[in-house]
Amino acid sequence: MAEIAGIHKQQMKRKPSNEVVKEKWAKHYSSNHQILLVGEGDFSFSVSLAMAFGSASNIVASSIDSYDYLIKNYKNAKANLDILREFGAQLLHVVNAVKMKNHTDLRKQKFDRIVYNFPHSGDRGKESDEDIIFMISHLVLVQSFLWNARAMLRPKGEIHVTHKTTHPYSSWNIEELANECGLTLVECVKVQD
Repeated sequence: MAEIAGIHKQQMKRKPSNEVVKEKWAKHYSSNHQILLVGEGDFSFSVSLAMAFGSASNIVASSIDSYDYLIKNYKNAKANLDILREFGAQLLHVVNAVKMKNHTDLRKQKFDRIVYNFPHSGDRGKESDEDIIFMISHLVLVQSFLWNARAMLRPKGEIHVTHKTTHPYSSWNIEELANECGLTLVECVKVQD
């Protein structure tokens, strides 16, 4: 699996109360980053960041699915959403990755990191079915997401896409899609299963 990411050093951040709070890192993500997570399933990745930071006040976690659909179809969704709410995350449902820059709750926000883990167009069928993977809808989804995300980045912000690198996923050519959107690959990182 691969992820587009950058590497940064730890820094200190001052709270408004002048209390010094040490910046916390979880791999490529900082507690100082404004982070948008797109296409979350059961919201477990969002929870992992919130737990690592001890807060989720810097996290906007979104899903294409409605709250009711998530609770019905993902065993851990309700518990994860409750944790995120408690940690201060902004939770958004029915957010389409190809139109997200115009979403009412997102259009005025800018982010340091925008993350889309395992993008999928929603086409039905087995993920390993080459006819489904090669369908234009997957490529359109990824490229439309990249165009939208690019418009939502802060200066020096990054877009991270996690995907499988085996055939047929490697044929998505995400780096090429990103280049067509005026984006540049910073780093490719192998993710442990």
